[in-house]
Amino acid sequence: MEASCNDPDGGGPAFLRRRDFLVFGSVGIASLCLGDFAWAQGAQAGGALPLPVAYLDGSETIRNLKHLPRTVRHPATGRGEKAAGVPLRFTPADQVPLGDTNMVGRPLRMRIHGLYPPAAVAPKRLRELPLSIDMDVLFPAPDPAFPKPARYHAWSFRRQGGWNASPPVSFVFPLDWYVYPEIEMKVVPATGGAPVTLSSRFTLDDEPGLPRLRRGLYMLGLRPGNWRGEADLAKLGGATAADLFSLLLSLEPEGEE
Repeated sequence: MEASCNDPDGGGPAFLRRRDFLVFGSVGIASLCLGDFAWAQGAQAGGALPLPVAYLDGSETIRNLKHLPRTVRHPATGRGEKAAGVPLRFTPADQVPLGDTNMVGRPLRMRIHGLYPPAAVAPKRLRELPLSIDMDVLFPAPDPAFPKPARYHAWSFRRQGGWNASPPVSFVFPLDWYVYPEIEMKVVPATGGAPVTLSSRFTLDDEPGLPRLRRGLYMLGLRPGNWRGEADLAKLGGATAADLFSLLLSLEPEGEE
């Protein structure tokens, strides 16, 4: 995916070409469904709605977040799943205790694994997925003279005209005490209509409504209002409700792969 370069006139958002992004990175850079009303509100207002984010409690003990264990890749219905003896349970990420400050001072490895859980990509469930998803990550401005964040087009999905989903992608974010990753998703719901923008920023503090930054796995909800309650990992096996369809994201300090 190729995007236009920075806008020196300040007339629009700054963007990173994939080539520029690689250079930039190499230097250290349950659930409540609000239904059609929530989609319509976001579309009419033209502003962003909160991006629902859930954290998988216990995922900080998963040794390898690049090659996930079978318990995560194929959650089984009817039994509790564990990693290193710790029960795995999704909880709203803004209700997690404070973020892990030990992660500051090292580049943050962000990895988008794709649609999750497995039911989300089952052929018989495809019509329940949004028509399109575009996920951007906002980076700090590379040029202080133009302070707008740089927008990296990280992942996308199209259902119309055949299955078209980005492969898993991994990149580095320049985490420090004042710079945290911000995610923005534009989603066209399964029923069609105007796209809805969902947005959130990670935090190490106790800022209300924002996901806490820790090592581990996160679910990025595809519908406004999702992930308001807890859910066992085992619940995501088998006949998973479409309200829980999400993007799976892992975060960890660079060098732990």
